[in-house]
Amino acid sequence: MGFAIPATQVVIMFGLIAFGWLAFRLRLVGAEAAKGMTNLLLYLISPAVIIQAFQRPFDAEKLRTVGWVFLLDVGAFLISIALAHVLFPRRLVADDSKRRVLRFGLIYTNAGFLAIPLAQALLGDDGVFYAVAYLAVFNIFVWTHGVNQFGRDDTPWLRRVGTMLGNPNIIAIVVGLVLFVTSVRLPSPLFDVLGYLSGMNTPLSMIVIGVTLAEYSLRTVFTDGLVWWGTVARNLLVPLIFVGLLWMLPLDHAARMSMLISISAPVGATLVIFSVKHGRHPEFASRLLSVSTLVSVLTLPAVIYLAGLLW
Repeated sequence: MGFAIPATQVVIMFGLIAFGWLAFRLRLVGAEAAKGMTNLLLYLISPAVIIQAFQRPFDAEKLRTVGWVFLLDVGAFLISIALAHVLFPRRLVADDSKRRVLRFGLIYTNAGFLAIPLAQALLGDDGVFYAVAYLAVFNIFVWTHGVNQFGRDDTPWLRRVGTMLGNPNIIAIVVGLVLFVTSVRLPSPLFDVLGYLSGMNTPLSMIVIGVTLAEYSLRTVFTDGLVWWGTVARNLLVPLIFVGLLWMLPLDHAARMSMLISISAPVGATLVIFSVKHGRHPEFASRLLSVSTLVSVLTLPAVIYLAGLLW
């Protein structure tokens, strides 16, 4: 895959992000509207994308591949957790809250709102088919390991499990898998509705990201050295490590590239949500989210291009 194809897709997506940013600055969209759009994406559009990706005749080989991808994604999270501790040790980042923010930001990417739309644009339904495995593993880790990164979570264990299993994307994965294994094809009107909803995924996701970025001031984000170190680690070091690791695996090209896109995405918005909830430097978390997202316009296509050359 040449550099121009992913670069063009990323530029298009950032053009949509710019519209979201402009809409907020012009007061056409407020924080409450952004929250509503986020809920729409989470509860309707993203699940529709997932179910549509599974609407295909049963293929035992693809089922085996997605099973392997799921296991490899678990391994990828474990490696990322280890890297977070190596790259952000106590002696380098003395502030406990900032250290937790940096580690969380390195491990948990914007897989839902950025990686899946990009995988969809570059790889089609096959990209989404394999990307949902990463999303499932993401939800398992973020509601177990992730929440504890910001301090002790007193939420009962069963309630946390219920929250994880009740995530609409997890439900959609289960429904999609059942439809895939049984080769059940949804009737035309319902399938068409899923298609229209899926078509909204990329533009609405990017607009929401733009609105989110517009809520934070960008005047001071570029002078924070720790933010830049966190961005380099998240956007370049970790993806480059996985370019090499995935190179050695005999995986289907779409599966391998889909994994890489999810791993190479910028810092996820979950970081800001958790940092605000636990009072762990939300301003610092917002700066890291902003810079990582903006810089990914260059780093994402560069990583994908390099992987295309090597693989």
